[in-house]
Amino acid sequence: MSLCEWYASRVVLLTGVTSELGHALLEKILRCLPDVRVYVVLRSLNGLSGEERLKKIFASPGYERLRQEMPGAISRVKTFEGNLLYEDLALSIEDKASLREVTVAFHAAGPHDSFLEYCQELPKLKSVAVASSIFRHRGKIDECLQNEKIPELPVALVRLPCVGPAYKEPMPGFVETLKGPTALMIGAGFAFGDSQLQAEVVPIDVAVNTIIAAAWQVGMTNATKPVVYNATLLGCTWDNLIKKSRRASCTFPYPTFGIRGMTSIEPLYWILVLLLEWLPSLLCDIVFGLCGRKQRILTEYDRVRNALQPLKSISTRPWLAERNRVYMLQQRLTKEEQDVFPIVPEIDIESYVLCAAAATQKYCVNEDNLKMMKMIKFYLYFLSISMILGVAYIAVSRTLLSHAS
Repeated sequence: MSLCEWYASRVVLLTGVTSELGHALLEKILRCLPDVRVYVVLRSLNGLSGEERLKKIFASPGYERLRQEMPGAISRVKTFEGNLLYEDLALSIEDKASLREVTVAFHAAGPHDSFLEYCQELPKLKSVAVASSIFRHRGKIDECLQNEKIPELPVALVRLPCVGPAYKEPMPGFVETLKGPTALMIGAGFAFGDSQLQAEVVPIDVAVNTIIAAAWQVGMTNATKPVVYNATLLGCTWDNLIKKSRRASCTFPYPTFGIRGMTSIEPLYWILVLLLEWLPSLLCDIVFGLCGRKQRILTEYDRVRNALQPLKSISTRPWLAERNRVYMLQQRLTKEEQDVFPIVPEIDIESYVLCAAAATQKYCVNEDNLKMMKMIKFYLYFLSISMILGVAYIAVSRTLLSHAS
């Protein structure tokens, strides 16, 4: 039975929908599996009910394509008030009765202990897919449980590296949040790490496709124990990712004094960051302050530094992971499903980074900051040219005077 046939008319439970991965997972299910109904567990927060938070998600840029193609998709989603940190997800008796219809469960973020414990109470459950981080492990990362506490359920444990901008869906390069991999590939800031190592990045839509396909495979084979899938990577080194970003960072520059690159020499790293990123940002904000304008450049610098900070512990060592099961999973999909749910795509890195830079500038950048940085860089460029011409003029004048005398 094909993936789409197996998912037809199923009731799906999804937790972690407010995370970046959860956003993308819900959008993909609703758009590409039109017969599926989705039950979402959400807690009230900041005065917003779970249903209001869901409507806010549907109004976000990542759902623009879904709103255009399937404007009524939200009617297939039902929210339940709950909390992942509590027993039985803090669900009411009535809600637990409704959730007994669930046949597939997805956990997209946060601790999964309570979630998996609750899944054992679902009588019709065929499979569970849980997203996990591959960076919790050391040494060779095999396709088997490694100190993970998973009950004997039909669980697809999908281990993910850093989640990067989308490969194709909902649109090429789409990104809503500036994180380490994105900041590095678009040249927003200098990074610390070994540039010759594999770039531990998976596009978010490829991660979502892997989760959906893994749940199908586990359900199809009637597995009774957890099955591990280590998601695929972009297929390039950090150095290659940086080099391929040259056109992207010129065409869609990020509004900072960030420089493209990576080094594993810590003194050099701090010298470059302090002199070429922090100091110019500070000087610009001082000038803005003296002129009575809003100081914004140093804030953007801090944002990029905070995004790149978690990358340090990842990019300084190799992560050797076995991925045979994911490649076999790709082969089990039909040709049409491989196009809709690609999990081992061949990615043109330069085009991928270019799309990511365009999306970052559109969805993650304050337009006033962008205009301000363009003005600053134009002024600095004009000042540099003026100084060069001035020095050249003085040199020529002295030469002419010396000849005349």
